[in-house]
Parts: sequence; C-alpha cells; structure tokens
Amino acid sequence: MATGDDAGATAKGELGLAEAMAYARDLEEEDRLEAAEELYRRILALVPDYPDAWNFRGVVAFRLGRPAEAETSIRRAVELAPEYADAHNNLGNVLQQQKRAEEAAKCYERAIELQPDMADAHNNLGNVLQHQMRPEHAVAFYERAIALRPEMADAHLNLGKALEALDRMSEALTAYRQAVLLRPFHFDSYRRLGAALYGWGRIDEAADVYRKWLSLEPDNPVAAHLLAACTGREVPARASDAAVRTIFESFADSFDQVLEKLQYRAPALVAQAAADVMGSPARLDILDAGCGTGLCGEHFKPFARRLVGVDLSLEMLKRAGLRKLYDELILGELTAFVGAVPAAWDLVVSADTLVYFGDLTVAMAAAQRGLRTGGHLVFTLERASEDEAPQGYKINPHGRYSHTEAYVRQVLAGARLEPRKVTHVHLRLELKKPVDGLLVVASRPA
Repeated sequence: MATGDDAGATAKGELGLAEAMAYARDLEEEDRLEAAEELYRRILALVPDYPDAWNFRGVVAFRLGRPAEAETSIRRAVELAPEYADAHNNLGNVLQQQKRAEEAAKCYERAIELQPDMADAHNNLGNVLQHQMRPEHAVAFYERAIALRPEMADAHLNLGKALEALDRMSEALTAYRQAVLLRPFHFDSYRRLGAALYGWGRIDEAADVYRKWLSLEPDNPVAAHLLAACTGREVPARASDAAVRTIFESFADSFDQVLEKLQYRAPALVAQAAADVMGSPARLDILDAGCGTGLCGEHFKPFARRLVGVDLSLEMLKRAGLRKLYDELILGELTAFVGAVPAAWDLVVSADTLVYFGDLTVAMAAAQRGLRTGGHLVFTLERASEDEAPQGYKINPHGRYSHTEAYVRQVLAGARLEPRKVTHVHLRLELKKPVDGLLVVASRPA
C-alpha cells in the first residue's frame, strides 16, 4: 500500500501524464504534427506501455506520410490493449491506405464488435466494400454510420457514391445534398452533386450547385470552370492550371481504380499507335505529357532510353513514382515543359490530358518545338461532330473539351506537324456509355 506521500506523487504523475496527452492532442488538432510526435515520444520514454500514446503516435506518423511506422505503433497499442476499439479502427485506416483491403476490413469489423456504436468504423468498412466494388454491401454500413451520427457528412457523401454506383440516382442526389448542407465548404460534395445532376441531364440544376459553391468560395477554380462548362458563358480556352491541379490532387488516391472500372483504354491505345509508327523496339527519349499516376509508363519503358513524366499534380506524381518506371518526374505544366528545350524528344505521348484544352494551338506548337526531326506525337482527345462544335471544339458539362477531326488536322498543319493517323476510338465508359475519341499520331517532318 502506498504511503500518503507516495499516493500524492502518483496522483501528481497521473495528472502530468493526462496534461501531456491533452497537449499532444491539441498539437495534432493544430496540425503541429512534428511537435505532437516528439511529445508522444517523450511520454512513451517515461511510460512505455501506454496504449493511448502508441495509438496517437501512430496516427501522427500516418498523417506525416509514414505508414509503416504508423502500423508498427498502432499494432503496439492493440497488443497492449486488445479491446481498444479506436486503435483497431486507426489500424484499419493505415492498412486501407496501403491497399490491404482484407486486413483493413478485419480491423474495422473488430472495432465494431468492440464498440457497435462507432460510426467511423461503419463508414470506413463501407469504404472498403465500395473500393472492392461491392456498393450494395457498402450502403448498409453507410446507413448505419448515419443512424449513429446523423451529422456525419462523410457518410452521406459516401452513401451517395454507393447509391450512384447502383443507379439509385434519386437517393444518391438526396445523400449528396445532405452532405453539402452538413459541410458547405467541401470540394467533393459539390463536385459529386453537380456531376450527378448533369449525368441525369439536369444541367441547369448542376449550374445552380456550382453558383452556390462559388458564392461560398469565390476563388475556387474548379467551381468557376464547371459553371462555365454548364452555362457556356465565359468559357476559357483551356482549363486553368489551378482547376486541373485541384481536380487531380483530390482524385489521385482512387484514380487507377476508378479508371479500371470505366474500362479506360487510352494508355493502351496510345502505346499501340506509337509502337506501330516506331516499328522495331528502339531506345528513345520519351516524354509522357500529363503522366498522372503513370499508367502509360509500363507501355513505354521498354522503348525508352530515358522516360520522363510531367504533371501538374504532386499527388499524381507521387503515385507515378511508386511504379519505378520513370527516369524523372517533373511537377509542371506540360506545354511549358515540352517546348522548353528544342528537339529534346523522340516521342511525346499524352493520354487523355489534352481533353482539358479547348484551343490546341499552343500545345501543338510546343510539341513541334520539343520534338526532334522525325519524332512523333501521339495523343487522345474526346471527339465532337462538326454539328456539335462548328468552331472545332466545345466544352462539355463535365468540364472536359471535345474536338472535331477537321480541327485537329487544321491545328497540326498550323504547327507544321504531319498527321500520320487520326483514328476514331472508344476511350472509356462515361455514364455506362462509350466515350467517342480521337487517337492522333503526328510527326515532325524534316
């Protein structure tokens, strides 16, 4: 039994520990992550078997982009406290980010078993099921999360995505609208609601959504671009760098999976067209202009002496880097980069990137400058008919541009590029219908 002095010292130590933990959590809330991590480290040096400190240290490591360290730390919390529901949920988040869906699902299921009213775990398990393309099962978990925490905007948004995947569009719209009401300043909620409306042909309502978004965020480049796309007013010659960057920064994590679901064919089409004109395998200097997550990389690496990717989105480039295919990845705007050094490239490829350009004049001139004599440019566009786009291109309500074949041939001629092939293709599915495209091969003549 402790003496009075010992008990007092113990109480003082417990109070100090509680205060230190509370301060560390405050640092997390303020995004002072390095300071929070250091404080958790000091706490664990004094109390090495403290599950809360291990758990929250792991959360901080995860937010700092160190998933392996996060997993080790949170697993230690679970070892010390096997019935620690929050730690199981956090471990699931770390595993989910590493694409270890089955393991993540087991963590979320264990968290729910230990704490059935944990709305976050229900929502997170729904996300696993949604990523596994099991939206019918995901719906039940999102609905349970909402029942437990009706103000949970993420769950409403995710429910909308699952319902949309099931073609339950009226219910999806209701879910998206609720997400917007609960969290008025949230990019993805407005984007999803607007996209669902224009997908249903309700273009004017989609425009109203973007107007509301702009009233809250007047400088938001995506809202401005999509409003122009839906109204046809003040349409820019191309999407701004800020709009493109913002769209893809938020899309990077799910980009490959979404495109797989949409039967995305552009990288393979571009690769086959390039192979046809290059003939036997060569050792070329190749630029992947608008490389995204690097889906073209595997097709072109065998032909490359040097393979370089350029993209506006840092998050997309990070994922391209994980493929370990590129000799260099550049954060920048493609037209500025491709033409920066004259005659630098044997081959420039661009899969579904120039769909964010209406006027192609500058892009083609840059490609002509960057290509060596006899070099090739291979790219895809979405196709418009002459009736749809008498000026040669038009913007669509989803924010991308489509082009006519006649315009493409005209702009290539203006840039002194020789069209080798302009083929009508299907690029992917959009609203479960094939997207008509153009596959273009051009060369820089002597």
